[in-house]
Amino acid sequence: MANPWDARPWAEQGDKNENDVFVAVGKALSHWELLEQAIASLFTLVTVGSYHAPLAPTLRAYSSVASSHNRIQMVRAAVESWLREWKGCPLRENVLTLLTECSGWAGRRNDIAHGLVDRFTDEFKKGWFLVPGLYARKGRNEFGKVDYRYNAEIICGFSNQFLELHNRFHETVSAMGEWHRIVKG
Repeated sequence: MANPWDARPWAEQGDKNENDVFVAVGKALSHWELLEQAIASLFTLVTVGSYHAPLAPTLRAYSSVASSHNRIQMVRAAVESWLREWKGCPLRENVLTLLTECSGWAGRRNDIAHGLVDRFTDEFKKGWFLVPGLYARKGRNEFGKVDYRYNAEIICGFSNQFLELHNRFHETVSAMGEWHRIVKG
């Protein structure tokens, strides 16, 4: 794996209880939503000048974009434009790196959000896993073989990464907001 968000090898062993997978999915998606809030805060910072603007029209615009990937690309474009205006921002590379990480992790978020919990009874792969649905065009190859099979442990690993990324992102956005407030006067 070149990046921590790259596709994982299949989980060999599933969970004994389907609820373990369901709980891991819910936790991971909640942690992703925290990250989305931090990305939205960055968007409001660079568009209206405040990272805490819960009634800003930009949040409505942010939420109208259909996919995480597209929202992240929209925010990246806004941030790059903002950074041209505020050339001295010491967090430039940090925020751009964080947006790249968000883009990378969006694929794993999509696996989780669009997967289904299924039971395998094969003697070598017993247990409950999260896999792509049978109809999924993404997540299955042309022969119908699944691209991923996650157990609760793998999903919890993703969840922890989402939360850690949220924490770093939130810290950076807060620091950018403070820097901007001081520089702007």
